[in-house]
Amino acid sequence: FQNDLIFADSIYGNIQFNRNAITDTDIETATRVAQAEFIYEKKDDFSYIMAQRGMNLSGGQKQRVLIARAVAGKPDIMVLDDASSALDYKTDMNMRKSLKKELQETTMIIIAQRISSLRDSDLILLIEDGKILASGTHDELMKSSSMYQEIAFYQMGGEQK
Repeated sequence: FQNDLIFADSIYGNIQFNRNAITDTDIETATRVAQAEFIYEKKDDFSYIMAQRGMNLSGGQKQRVLIARAVAGKPDIMVLDDASSALDYKTDMNMRKSLKKELQETTMIIIAQRISSLRDSDLILLIEDGKILASGTHDELMKSSSMYQEIAFYQMGGEQK
């Protein structure tokens, strides 16, 4: 979601994205999963008109609308490329829990720089300059990769879990 594609249309239209098979229930579920409750605070909630490229939303709000769009489509595979970079830790954590619960049959490929976004992944690849330096779960990498340990230590404020 680094190159967000948001149209000058309603929030509903941006999430539905011309996929007529997507129901109101799908959109409401996707909104909840994406932690996009801010929509209900807008004057017209789902009818609220978004500016071209979402200029009238914050970065985190745009990311959550785009994630809701992806979730509403019930994909077999979802690629999230730094999708939560503009989200605070708590929102990111809640969204990851919801994604895991609601999209159990979806293969998720998450590209992130924050270890907290990857911590519960089945497989983490530590990549530098296009080369895989290490792979494993968070716990495995904490034991086997000094580079991963260093990144984790720095990002988690010294926490060694």
